[in-house]
Amino acid sequence: MRRVIAGTFAIIFFVTVAENSHAYDFGALFKAELSAEGRDGTEAGGKTTLAPWLSLPLGNGGLYLSAGLGVHYAKKTVFVPELLRAEYSRQFAPFAVRAGRIPWVDPSALAARGLFDGADLSMDLGPARLGVAALYTGLLYKDTANVNISPGDPVDYGLPLDWGDFTKTYFAPRRILMALYGDLPGFPQNRGNLYAGLLFQFDVSEAEQRLHTQYLLLRHTLDYQAFDLSVAGAVELENTRAGGVKAALALSLDGGVQIPVDLSNRLSLGMRWASGSGSQTAAFFPVINEAQGLVLKPGFSGIMVLRTNFEARLLPILSAGLGGRYFLRTDSSSFSDPDITKDSHPVGAEIFASVLCVPFSDLSFTLEGGLFLPKTGTAMRDDAPVRWSLTLGTLFSF
Repeated sequence: MRRVIAGTFAIIFFVTVAENSHAYDFGALFKAELSAEGRDGTEAGGKTTLAPWLSLPLGNGGLYLSAGLGVHYAKKTVFVPELLRAEYSRQFAPFAVRAGRIPWVDPSALAARGLFDGADLSMDLGPARLGVAALYTGLLYKDTANVNISPGDPVDYGLPLDWGDFTKTYFAPRRILMALYGDLPGFPQNRGNLYAGLLFQFDVSEAEQRLHTQYLLLRHTLDYQAFDLSVAGAVELENTRAGGVKAALALSLDGGVQIPVDLSNRLSLGMRWASGSGSQTAAFFPVINEAQGLVLKPGFSGIMVLRTNFEARLLPILSAGLGGRYFLRTDSSSFSDPDITKDSHPVGAEIFASVLCVPFSDLSFTLEGGLFLPKTGTAMRDDAPVRWSLTLGTLFSF
């Protein structure tokens, strides 16, 4: 599988370059990040990435390539090469195709969001759009892909990259995704969008116990003057030879309002809920395991998160944000933590703040920090320490 996909990338690249060598654009991104976090002690680390990119425009499409070399430094320094994007796109009305290493998100944005290897074909029907996608995860770098690890996956997926054992410590868990989706723009009355689809995830690892999942996905977004609203849901079926078939659910609700005195200020509220493991339900198992917090970082399984956030532009080059989250467990096993010692659902609150400075269009600086307060919940031990996180980053394009 890996050789076939790599060969496809090479054929697309050389054919396109030969036909369009006279028209191209190129540049590079430099990204640096320093972070520190603490609980009983302080841990510091960072990451620096240099990512050149190349764009080859075509008459009805184009080719975009981006690769990077990252330097990760914490307890030890590790050099990580990564193909960040290799997207070939073409339109031949009413169809549009994308192939290679492409960004893709499922209709609900609850199960799969990120970079994948494969192809996406969509058809514009006028009032609606239909699409199909076939995607693969086994060639991605595991720490960037964040593919959810199933019970049968090897334990070395959690090990840091080891150049002496590259193939076993670099690649993400192997999954094949097949999707059928559609969206209805402008519903209702040119104020919203309706998205729906089916997603099939096949575990193609070498594990004896493989976990296959299927999803029914829905999302509706609505914009009306200064208000915006997004409602999403997912129904999942999990299949294993040992446990048979079980159902899981996930819901998301997000709303925001532009403050009337200044449309550059926005207040938002949100909720995300994922079912836990029980007698009638399974813990929701997203394909991509996104952290649900800044300091406390549970995945989206057996967890409920309440969120509020306020964003404001203080100056033309300076923006700031302030917000909070409250975490609750929907079961007692999906989210584990060394400080969780009680069979209780309220985990605690997290507060966070961020500052973004953009002095020039191609240069930006970010500062983000937060605190997790375990005593605002009842699941952690009574003497659990306050946790904190601080990240400083810069992005420069040239």
